[in-house]
Amino acid sequence: MQEYVFKLNKRPDDSQVIEYNNPLFYCYFDKHRYPKENAYRVGEHWHEDIEIMYVTDGVLNFRVNGENFLLKKGEGVFVNSRRIHSNWTKKDEDCEFICMIMHPSYFCASPYVEQKYIAPLLSNSSFDYIILNQNDWTKEILEGISSVFDEKPNTASFELKILESAYKCMRLIYENYDTSEIIPQTAPIHLNTFKQMLNYLQNHYMEKLSLDEIAKAGNVGKTLCAKLFKKYVNATPGDYLITYRIVKSTDMLRNTDLSITDIAYKCGFTSGSHFTKTFGEIIGCTPNKYRNLGCNELGYAGHLAYLKQK
Repeated sequence: MQEYVFKLNKRPDDSQVIEYNNPLFYCYFDKHRYPKENAYRVGEHWHEDIEIMYVTDGVLNFRVNGENFLLKKGEGVFVNSRRIHSNWTKKDEDCEFICMIMHPSYFCASPYVEQKYIAPLLSNSSFDYIILNQNDWTKEILEGISSVFDEKPNTASFELKILESAYKCMRLIYENYDTSEIIPQTAPIHLNTFKQMLNYLQNHYMEKLSLDEIAKAGNVGKTLCAKLFKKYVNATPGDYLITYRIVKSTDMLRNTDLSITDIAYKCGFTSGSHFTKTFGEIIGCTPNKYRNLGCNELGYAGHLAYLKQK
């Protein structure tokens, strides 16, 4: 079985840098298909852009700010700006989806439009996500996304069609979401705290880390640290650290000629044997087999146990 583990480029604040189809047009738009014999996942990340995913076949697991849900064929999700989210395919099921990611600046035609319509919807106190389906007003959003994909990218008005669909999406949300209850506020303190700890862990995974060090990165105690990891990634800090190290090692196995021992040390393991044992428990084979088979014919293994719904 082949695994697709997407690498994310990040800014200094660890938000994702979106690689747009056209660097002069701040929108990513594409359709992806992953047969059941393949595994796909994008780990926890966030970005300024809003994101819409529309499942056109199969199912897709999704997590936004610690909430898990399953998207089935004909369903989708609108993920608000700067929300922590991840998604991954379900074992033994095909998956096809359309993805559109667009920077919020495109919705701010003027300061008035931004202040009245866009800022309330994208604020930290607004919704984290909206499930899109075929049974209510959100159906129009899915239809708009689908119609844009039917267009040829080289069509003269392709970018305008994307903007038209995106503006319609924001209009529908504004008209159907109760913005009167939104009270402007800063991001929830616990969410920012978790981001600080997650950033620290991802930037120092190769070092010997303790729970106390991870908690200090967020200026909280060890108990709250553990609770926040459980809430947002459904794992203990230790389990997340181990599986994050394993994911980093798979990249080195695929793209370098480093020895297994060197990779083990570079990923924070104390020995090659410990790394090999842990790798087998999570991935389902030895590091050498993973490298030699080119990631093919491997068991699903959940590749990041913390992503599995429990």
